Amino acid sequence: MRADSDRHKERYAKRKSAEEALKGSDINIPRDITESQEKICEHIIGELEKSGILCSLDEYVLEQCAVAADCLHKINKLINSGDDEAMFSKDMLIVKEKYEKTFFKCCDELCLSPQSRAKIANINSQAADDGTELLKQILAGENVGDNS
Repeated sequence: MRADSDRHKERYAKRKSAEEALKGSDINIPRDITESQEKICEHIIGELEKSGILCSLDEYVLEQCAVAADCLHKINKLINSGDDEAMFSKDMLIVKEKYEKTFFKCCDELCLSPQSRAKIANINSQAADDGTELLKQILAGENVGDNS
């Protein structure tokens, strides 16, 4: 039983080391973006800071997300201004749809959707279990692995 625990700890340490190696450096706000896009980036980084999932490799996705969110905000502002021509413009709606697709795809990539955050939380809670839960179940006399 102890050998299994040692192997589990060794696999966990290797996986954690590999994840850290792939993570890259800390994330920075992308260059050459507007002030409003920078605020969006700062907001996203601030909200995800505790999760520790963002790194420099996410900067491009973060930039695309900020640009799409900023453009959607401007489009919605124009539509909400009461300008019927803008509200029903076929070109405007096509552009809005494209930015929405980009934005929602970026949200998935950056774990900004509730579903993505739930997956991350589940993975983190499973990673936090160092194998002791299985041992506790065995010691309690539970039928581990019995799905009946």
